[in-house]
Amino acid sequence: MGGTSDCAADIATGILLVRFAIPKDTSNYKERGIARVRRIMTINAKLKKLKDKSMGKGEYVIAAAATHLLEDIDCMDRQINLVGALHEVGYLQNSLYPYWKEFRTDESVWIERCLGRLIISDHDYWALASLLGCNGPTTISIAIAKGFKSAAVRLYERFDKPNVHVNTLYLSAIGKVLHPIVEIGYDTDEMKNVDVGRARALSLENEQWQPGDSLGVGRLSISMQAKLPHGAWRTVWTDFNAFQ
Repeated sequence: MGGTSDCAADIATGILLVRFAIPKDTSNYKERGIARVRRIMTINAKLKKLKDKSMGKGEYVIAAAATHLLEDIDCMDRQINLVGALHEVGYLQNSLYPYWKEFRTDESVWIERCLGRLIISDHDYWALASLLGCNGPTTISIAIAKGFKSAAVRLYERFDKPNVHVNTLYLSAIGKVLHPIVEIGYDTDEMKNVDVGRARALSLENEQWQPGDSLGVGRLSISMQAKLPHGAWRTVWTDFNAFQ
């Protein structure tokens, strides 16, 4: 009972402080609240339109992701699912950008959540594709902070576009097998991710490989890749070459 009385007294004191010591200017609070309501109404209307359009086009995976997000608009995992599904179906960057802008108000938190999902799942393509358009060096820094290690860096050219810097990262290694693998490739001009990949494991040809050695060549198992402006791949086995 004593604790309850103390709590009531604290509340009463707080009310008096608010009433007599703090000016009654709640305009900013109200404006923020109104802005939030309007934002939610706008994105809800957009998602409903996207759902209906997707159903009409037979893009049921997008319709399902939009419906799921409408049930909890602030759920980051559901936001990631929608963005990843849009890329997988073939939506281009100009169509993805409004969703990136809406959902990535804190890009670092978004990146960390995507990487967290990729650590535990071999098949989470949506989390992988949702890294596209994020800052490349930031993505790599967050991955390293989560325990990933950089194993190789390479650069490849694109026709009529800036080069792509690719960093191959792994979480742990047992002999010549590194797992899981995450590859972050970013545009060297805009520094945005344009080519990202994830694999269950990389098995190297070099039986004597040690951390710090060149990766050389090997094979990736259960791999996924997502690219801008478009491109989505899943493979059971694919060749790996650290120099290409």
